[in-house]
Order: sequence, then structure tokens, then C-alpha cells
Amino acid sequence: MIDLKKYITKRLISAALVLVGVSVLCFALIAVSGKDPAAAVAVSSGHSADSELAESLREQWGLNKPLYIRYFIWIRGIFTGELGASITTHNPISYDLSLYFPSTFALVGMGLLWLVVISFPVALLCVKFHGGAFDHITRVLTIAGVCLPVFWLGYMLLLFLAVKIPLFTVVPKAGIGGYILPSFALAFPSVCSTVRIIRASVLKEMNSDYAVYARTRGISEAGIILRHALKNALPPVITLLSQYLGYMLAGSAVVESVFSIKGIGSYLVSSVIGGDSAACASCIVIISAVFVLTNLAADIINRLLCPWVVREIND
Repeated sequence: MIDLKKYITKRLISAALVLVGVSVLCFALIAVSGKDPAAAVAVSSGHSADSELAESLREQWGLNKPLYIRYFIWIRGIFTGELGASITTHNPISYDLSLYFPSTFALVGMGLLWLVVISFPVALLCVKFHGGAFDHITRVLTIAGVCLPVFWLGYMLLLFLAVKIPLFTVVPKAGIGGYILPSFALAFPSVCSTVRIIRASVLKEMNSDYAVYARTRGISEAGIILRHALKNALPPVITLLSQYLGYMLAGSAVVESVFSIKGIGSYLVSSVIGGDSAACASCIVIISAVFVLTNLAADIINRLLCPWVVREIND
């Protein structure tokens, strides 16, 4: 128990340092970008970049303060929700994030559901019928699926399942049904990769000493897979799933653009195009925080689930 507490404390400190580094990097990119939010707002309002409006906005937003003071004000704003105003939407950034994040989380959450529901059964069937026709066909399909661009897959799904066969609408409907196609397009390459990882991990466990001993006791292959091999094969799979959660969150912009979903990805893209550095940095920090925290949770789960396997990997 003491060892577990030390491990969690060490991982928490490491995650905090990573997040501090990400925040410093994001703020540094804002500082060197050359974008002046106050000037951009003034110009969009019909004033010049050096007008009184721009100066008053710089004073209001603290842009005329030293760089290190602006950094601490910005960090405080992340914790208090005072992230400033977006120069593209003219809304508070915290309001925009609360408006767009639910759609992205629903999209990524359903994508993760696809990932679990499809990957585990298909991978375990590949192990069960290792070397057979099902295993070979699945291996070819997963290799091809990993190489498919998400935007192309999204357009193909819309073409065949919304235009030619109108099972879905081109513009997603409100509710969970509107996320079925986009979440599948977002998750499919990750599903293919996860199937291969689970298959390889379980097959490795099936060749271990305890699996050979279980066979001598008369335990069936399915019993060895489900009761023994799968649990020991989970640590790399759980780590992979946590990473894919971050990848899907960061890569949601492509799917949201294809399926006309107003989410955090499309908001980030529009902020980049509009030069809204404050909104960009806020999105990047939040996405990075989700990525770091999910990886931290995966490490802790692995430690609790299979501590002996984790120690071997760390050694």
C-alpha cells in the first residue's frame, strides 16, 4: 500500500510538471505569435490598430503588463474560468468552451465505446482462431483500416449511408443518433490498431508458462483467454486506450468539419484561422490536460490491476 501511494504521488508530480510545461509553451507561443487581440478587435470594429479602443482593451486585458505577470494572470484565469474574450466569436472563451465541449465529449465518448465494443471481441476471436481464415482476413482489414484517412472515411459513410442509402441524415440530428456515423469514422483507425495490439498481447500471454500449465490441467483455450491471459494482457491495452482518447479529442476537428458538428475541434480551427491566440491556447491546454490525466489514470489502473506486470515493464 505504501508503495502504491509513492507511485501515485510520483505520477501526480510528473503529470503536474508536464502540465506546467505545456502551459509555459502555449503562453510562449502566444507571446511570439505577433498577434495583438486588442488590435484585432479594434480593426474588426472599424477602428485603427493604435486607436483609443485598442489601448483601452490592452489595459482591460492586461496586455501592457510584463510577460511573467501576464502568464500568472493567464494561469489564474484557467483555474477561475476567466480566460478572456474570443476575438472571433466576441464571447467569453469560457462560454464558448462550455458551449462546444459537450458535443466533442459526446463524439469522443461514443468513439471510445466503439473502440471497446469492437476491438475486444474481434481481437479475442482472432486469438481463438489464430492462423485461421478469420484471423488472416481480420489482419488484412485492420492493416488497411489503420491507413484510411478519417476525412475520407467520413465522406464515404455520408455518401453511402446518408445519400445513397438514407439511413442517416447528412447533417447530424440532435441526440445520440447524430453521433453514430461521426464517432465511428473517428474511432475506426484506432479500432483497427487496438485489435492488433490486443491480439498480439493475448497471443504472447498464451505462450507463457502459466498458459501451458493451464492446458495440462485440461482448461479450454477460451477459459485460458478469458480467465488468465486477458487480464495479464490488459496493461498495454489500457495505456493505448487512454492515449487514443487524447488522440480522438485532439483529432476531432476533422470529423467535426466533415459532419458539420460544432465542437471544440472546429472551434480550435476557426480560432487558428482567425488568429485568436488566447482561444487557441485555452483549447490546447485543456486538451493537453485531458490527455495527461487519462494517461495518469491508465497508469494507476494498470498498477492496481496487474502490479507485477507494471513492475516488469518499468524495470
